[in-house]
Formats: sequence, structure tokens, C-alpha cells
Amino acid sequence: MSVEKTVWLGQMLGIELTSGDIVALIGDLGGGKTWFTKGIAIGLDIDPNDIVSPTFTLVNEYQGRQQIFHIDLYRLKNTIEILDLDLEDYFSREGIVVIEWANRWPGKLPENTIHVELKMIDEHTREIKFSGKHYRAEEIIGALKEKVGRNLTKLR
Repeated sequence: MSVEKTVWLGQMLGIELTSGDIVALIGDLGGGKTWFTKGIAIGLDIDPNDIVSPTFTLVNEYQGRQQIFHIDLYRLKNTIEILDLDLEDYFSREGIVVIEWANRWPGKLPENTIHVELKMIDEHTREIKFSGKHYRAEEIIGALKEKVGRNLTKLR
């Protein structure tokens, strides 16, 4: 999947999201997590040019149709650093939480989390897989399947 398609698919997801939804982005460096987040922003009526990776700020907040709390765990070295920040407080706030490097989250993310794995195949191709077991995650993934095609677990 190209950068453009990655952004577009993020936009399709963003259109479906509402306050309380959590998106866990997992993937290698350069896998497209921030590009995907730009797409989510477009779907929520936020200028994608405002979206930057919060690698050093850890959390960026953006206001559109819904508020986004954009968290990046890349720079954090261990579980203690993550827990000390009380980031789980964002799960109960009004808005949508998007977490880059969510695989570094200590313990279990809330059950309503939508997991998005972005895998770099080559310089121009990404594979994106969606998963989630909670009814809300299944509802959103089902809506995406209706919009973009049945084979949503592996899109290129």
C-alpha cells in the first residue's frame, strides 16, 4: 500500500471513529504509523498538515469533529517510564486515542482497542492488518470492510 493509500485508509477509519475509541498502531520504523494518523485526522476534519509525530512531546492533542490524543511511545525506554506518565488517563477523556508504537504499552490495552499493524513490504508497499475482539472494534472493522472491500485484514 502506498503512502497515499495508507492516508486514505486512515481517513476511512477516522470517519468511523467516535469519542472513546482507541487505535493502537503497531509497526516498524517507517511503516506508516504517522501517515495513517494523518488519514485519521482527515476523517475527523483536522488538517493533516498539523499532525506530527509526538516522539519528543509524547502526546499531541488536535481538535476536529472529535478530539484526538496522539501518543507516541517510541522514545520511552521501559515500562516504568510509560506508567509514570499516567497515559491511561487519556482512555477516559472525551476524544479518540491513537497510540504509535502501542506494542510497547505495558500490560493490556482496553478491550475496545482497534489494533492496526502496519508492515513495510518494500519502499513503496505496506501491508495493513486490522484486528479487535470488542464489539466496537468489530463494528468499525465491519464498516471499513463495507467501504473498502471484504479483504480488510490484508490490504496492499
